[in-house]
Amino acid sequence: MANSFQLGEIPHDFAFTETGGLIHYKHTVILTVPPPNAGPWGDSWLSFGCAWVDTKPGVSIYTGSSWGGVTPRTVPDNGNRLGERLPAGTQKVVIGCMKKDGGDSADDVPVSWLLEYLGT
Repeated sequence: MANSFQLGEIPHDFAFTETGGLIHYKHTVILTVPPPNAGPWGDSWLSFGCAWVDTKPGVSIYTGSSWGGVTPRTVPDNGNRLGERLPAGTQKVVIGCMKKDGGDSADDVPVSWLLEYLGT
């Protein structure tokens, strides 16, 4: 099987406070994904990129039994994209912009996501 990918943008406005509390779900995107390393799917990678200012996306992963909580990622403006392998059993991924601190007002910075699947 060949490798495949999907890409998109994280909605503008903050979805999460600086501590991971939900501000509003309408500012999130949910990715429903084939489980990594199951059936014809191999490793799965989730990457982020941004421009103009460093950003802090919050990510929560559902692995078939529970959500993992909102975990921040730091994505640099002046640096490579940030990528990580999704854990086995991943079914859904929620992504939204997270405040860096209580005074953060940069809620409209463009941030993209890339989901890659390697074929087995």
